Amino acid sequence: MKRMAVVFGAGLSLFLFAAVIVRAEDKPAPQDKAQPAEASAPSDHANAYYHYMLARRFQELAGINNRGEYLDRAIDEFKKAMEADPDSLFLRVELAELYFRIGRIADAVRDSEAVLAVNPDQVDAHRLLAHIYWRNLGQSQPDKVAKESLGKAILHFEALNRLEPKDTDNNIVLGRLYRLNNQNDKAEEVYKKILNASPDSKAAVDGLAQLYFDHGDFDQVVDLFKKIPVEDLDTRQLGMMAYSLQQGRDYEGAFALYEKSLAENPDNHDIRRAYADALASAGRYAAARTELQKIIRLQPEDGISHLRLGQLDRQEGRFEDARKELDRAKVLLPESVEVPFQQAILEDAAGNQDKAIEILKGVIDQTERSDGQYTGSDATNRAIFLERLGTIYRNQEKFDQAIETFKQVGALGGDQAPRAEALVAETLRLNRQPQKALEATGAALEKYPKDRALHTIHATLLGEQGKVDEAVQELKSLMTNTASDREIYLTVAQVYSQAKRFAEAETAGLKALELSKGSDEKEYPHFVLGSIYERQKKYDEAEKHFREVLAANPLNAAAFNYLGYMLADRGVRLEESVKFIQKALEIEPSNGAYLDSLGWAYYKMSRYDLAAPSLEKAAKIISGDPTIQEHLGYVYLELGKYHEAQVAWEKALQDWRTAVTSEFDAEQAAKLQKKLDELKSRQTKGKTAPR
Repeated sequence: MKRMAVVFGAGLSLFLFAAVIVRAEDKPAPQDKAQPAEASAPSDHANAYYHYMLARRFQELAGINNRGEYLDRAIDEFKKAMEADPDSLFLRVELAELYFRIGRIADAVRDSEAVLAVNPDQVDAHRLLAHIYWRNLGQSQPDKVAKESLGKAILHFEALNRLEPKDTDNNIVLGRLYRLNNQNDKAEEVYKKILNASPDSKAAVDGLAQLYFDHGDFDQVVDLFKKIPVEDLDTRQLGMMAYSLQQGRDYEGAFALYEKSLAENPDNHDIRRAYADALASAGRYAAARTELQKIIRLQPEDGISHLRLGQLDRQEGRFEDARKELDRAKVLLPESVEVPFQQAILEDAAGNQDKAIEILKGVIDQTERSDGQYTGSDATNRAIFLERLGTIYRNQEKFDQAIETFKQVGALGGDQAPRAEALVAETLRLNRQPQKALEATGAALEKYPKDRALHTIHATLLGEQGKVDEAVQELKSLMTNTASDREIYLTVAQVYSQAKRFAEAETAGLKALELSKGSDEKEYPHFVLGSIYERQKKYDEAEKHFREVLAANPLNAAAFNYLGYMLADRGVRLEESVKFIQKALEIEPSNGAYLDSLGWAYYKMSRYDLAAPSLEKAAKIISGDPTIQEHLGYVYLELGKYHEAQVAWEKALQDWRTAVTSEFDAEQAAKLQKKLDELKSRQTKGKTAPR
């Protein structure tokens, strides 16, 4: 019965063909909507239509019977139709679409491009090519081919955007393609255009949020997702919003979203790891560890959780435990570049800089491409590895190697290029070559005249050379009378503070605070104001601002250190001072400045036996700091190590003469020189050293 039904159906179609042919003289063959019928060659429209209908029928039969020979016959009929009407773009597009459906992609591309050669605005041909190249992006292929496919997909989706501007689906895809191609401004423009026309477009909200998320604009991510009811957010979107809240230090908001996601997806390890990360960011290390251990109990071979435990151990100063977890992660994730990168960070934090360098070099070699072509994410990762390596070289005062490494960052192009110029200039500055640094920054600004970071460094260098008004004028030229001026005011405040123009520094700092939204943005202005007041010996005001910093971020090690040192230097509340500094060192165990503060606090408590090890370790970490050497000299003096005290003070004065910038000023140097002269004199005479 089924066979008879098919025959009957085919017969009916042929009967209809006869009726169509009778009327064919009165009806032209189907034409492309965007292309009028042309008659550059004689056409037999009736015959073309007959073969077109046969082709469609064979396509139907192929679908019903799942037999490939019907598709071959459909192709033959399309070709006969095109022979009868060679100028019909409609027929050529129909054949191209059939080629696409049966996997003859090269033929589909050839015929579609032939159509566009005649009519560049033929929508269906653009649509077919757009989707062919878009589909190719999801297939494994060489980077060069993938890049070509991406470029062609963008080209055809741009044409669709021009020809059918109200087609939201095509525009959403175009936005995604722009993002893949690092054309972020264009992606943002497309998504915003969609939202202007359709404010409720969840796809546009999601695309724009993803774009902002990629670039760290977390406040924007939160604002966008607030337009969608929480119950309508999928797991990925909840994760993005929770992470964005976490970055804005709205930890309770982040916890609530992670807990909601876990309630709906209790076995989702990715969500649980993200929750653990948020807990760790909020300083709730024990709770973070508990969440990670839940995963490992269920899945002992989960390498990512071992990796995160290793990071957590490092943050808590448990370096041996961290090494064990990271070694385990490396076995479980042999292809991961994040594991060795975290191992390098660990060794750097533990004071093993040479080991960190060795690991980073291995990661950099592993990720190098012979053709020098990197995707956006690969370029970003490589820049992170290189910058970390260069920074370690710089901390070791291997300035030439640091500069060469930072230049490799610049070779990646894009946003990395001006960043690399800034890193090179800062390295020259730290190498006590302020004029070269200024010249390098000036040359970089000729290439990147709108780069704020470069202008900021240039102005800072001017300020350090005493050209304060010129520096401030350059900074103010960047202002736009918007909230973005906040960063500029902060730099202005620091330039004035360094020049001891404290009233102007305070005004600029307060303006930055006024422009700050939320506790996270207010954190740094409070810190800058605290340092300004401390330098003026307005200690109560300074303490108030540093406590505001800690209220915004309980893990701000610099604020803990500043509070502790401020108390120690005055010799007041010394027990509290030590607790503040120890808290800073819990967060950053190998920070030389914090070790100096701790040693100085112990000195003020007359605990010279505890002071010396901290200061000696600080001096190894920061070799050119005059303040550390001065402090060390005082401790050695109290311990009766007069020769060591003399050596330390001589180095302090030498470091002061070559320092780029330091709180250790000329007045302090003069006092120390007097102390040193007295020490030498008394040693020569065999008398007790001065106190």
